[in-house]
Amino acid sequence: MKISFGCGKHTWDGFYCIDAVPHPQASRKPDLIYAAEFDDQNLILQIPLESECADEVHAYHLIEHVFAWEAPALVKEWMRLLRPGGRLILELPDILLAARNLLNGSRDQMSMWPLYGDWNHRDPYMMHKHGYTPATISALLESCGLVNVNTMPPQTHGAKVKRDMRVEAIKP
Repeated sequence: MKISFGCGKHTWDGFYCIDAVPHPQASRKPDLIYAAEFDDQNLILQIPLESECADEVHAYHLIEHVFAWEAPALVKEWMRLLRPGGRLILELPDILLAARNLLNGSRDQMSMWPLYGDWNHRDPYMMHKHGYTPATISALLESCGLVNVNTMPPQTHGAKVKRDMRVEAIKP
């Protein structure tokens, strides 16, 4: 099974899609409506799927929407879903690139949105609560027990290589 967590409008075929709300532009509704809620540093409810059910967990532009102290619990929940040898694949803004874009006078989508989220939606789900660099996201994933953490250019969301990054890691 491949899981897309926080799928938004990208409800791809071949993926079990999870999101907090259905996106009006999605081709279909998510397979599961689930919003991660935290009690300080702990996830309140597990994702209602069996442990080690997934070969891949994808979360594109999602982890920046939780606070830094909540992120380890979310990563550990994704790891619970992964089989040994399974891959966690994240795409997210690289705040170093966003800062460079800001200093260079780039438009908001390339500079401010990666830092704060897209306020045009007037939706709290679209706002960012934390930012990562390749080093800090790698450190987070490694501290949660993932191995072979590798950062690379993004492949989705228009492949904004001057703003975003992709991170892949393996559950041992």
